[in-house]
Amino acid sequence: MGVNVRPACLSDGVRVLELLEELGYYPEPVSFANTFRKTLTDPRYLVRVAEYEGAIVGVASLCLRYQLGHGGLVGMLDEFSVRPGPHRKSAERHLRRSTVGRARALGAVQVIKDMVNTHLPPPRAAQRKAMAAAQASAA
Repeated sequence: MGVNVRPACLSDGVRVLELLEELGYYPEPVSFANTFRKTLTDPRYLVRVAEYEGAIVGVASLCLRYQLGHGGLVGMLDEFSVRPGPHRKSAERHLRRSTVGRARALGAVQVIKDMVNTHLPPPRAAQRKAMAAAQASAA
């Protein structure tokens, strides 16, 4: 069974949150739920999930907006997270193609795939790691 990429739906929220937490992102659950719902209903955003053997293994979100300098609609890949495993390369490839392809189909003259936070640790991941280390040394 291969990787399947599809638009995210509201019922994916809990599994996407679990994926992000597993990868080191720790959004506050209520804020995440509100943001996830708003993002899915806003036509300026595309959210795709990658599934492998029935589990969500990746998520990508892309924002569409007009930029004067580019002379049209531009897509910006804001988030791109894939769980490690044997499916990773395939999931990354399919997720990127699906998200970027949909943006171009909607009229994006350019899609910017280099995310600003690519090489930064996830938010609060360092704090969680430090707390876990402190708890382990205290025990």
